[in-house]
Amino acid sequence: MRAVAPVAIAALVLAVAGAARATPSDDLGRARDAFRAGDFGGAVPQLNLLLYPRPRLAQPQDLIEAHVLLGVSLFEVGEKDDATRELEEALYLSAELTLDPTLFSPAAVRFFDTTKRALEARNKAAADARRYAEDLERLRAYKASLRVYEVRPYYVNFVPFGAGQLQNGHRGKGLFFAASQGVTGAASAGIWLYLVSKYGFGGQVPPEDASDVRLLQQVEIGTGAVFLGLYVWSAIDAMVYYKPRAQIGGDDSLLPEELRDLDKPTGPGPGAAPAPAPSRRGAELRAPRASRPSSTPLLGPSIAPLLGPSAAGLTLTWEH
Repeated sequence: MRAVAPVAIAALVLAVAGAARATPSDDLGRARDAFRAGDFGGAVPQLNLLLYPRPRLAQPQDLIEAHVLLGVSLFEVGEKDDATRELEEALYLSAELTLDPTLFSPAAVRFFDTTKRALEARNKAAADARRYAEDLERLRAYKASLRVYEVRPYYVNFVPFGAGQLQNGHRGKGLFFAASQGVTGAASAGIWLYLVSKYGFGGQVPPEDASDVRLLQQVEIGTGAVFLGLYVWSAIDAMVYYKPRAQIGGDDSLLPEELRDLDKPTGPGPGAAPAPAPSRRGAELRAPRASRPSSTPLLGPSIAPLLGPSAAGLTLTWEH
């Protein structure tokens, strides 16, 4: 009996020492053996200890294998949500990963392929959404740099009916002069045409019509004088506020072709598939690379007047 006790103690010490010397690769080997034996329930806790809360495996291939084995084991025991997460972790580490149908069940291979296609679709939608947002930002910056100038001819200041005011951007005054000059000018011209058509240019006015004709002539002269006064007023006002050119908003025809249709609802909208939610270690595995800024600066067009002896036009130049 005394001899048995030291032997038992020595065996226990050796067992503890052997367990202490076990490496993560050894633990992965035991989990792999349990998986191959069909003991999926026994493989799950072993694989969990290798991956969480922090990965104990140093080699990328071992890490991928552990996620795959854990994902398939979870699938085989009916925990499909957790299985999807683990398989996605493996795919984030190796996007070209496939399952060997000779090592995994047909159901597990189909589940993996479905998970892979869904992940690829979500990643593509997320990439499209990011690219669309970047293009919209380019469009916003481009429009902010756009400078378009409208040439304003000087002779428009002398055109009646508020043309000079409308050219200067004074819509209210332009409408006032257009209405008032239109009424007074039409009244004066209309009375003159009526008298000429009835009595002729040098015709005699019958005595019985003399008083009526005199009254019409007075109205004709009065409205004509008011029209001329309004015209002089509008011309002076237009010249006071006249500017040879003014900056205006450019239209989409001035944009580069690749940015021209971005404002139209053709990009991914609010209903686009969202990017996959990060898992417990997703932030480490899926941190996106910082996009490199374009080396080509945005160019801003500038339109300037081009005046000739008998014509006016615009010139379009590009500014850095």
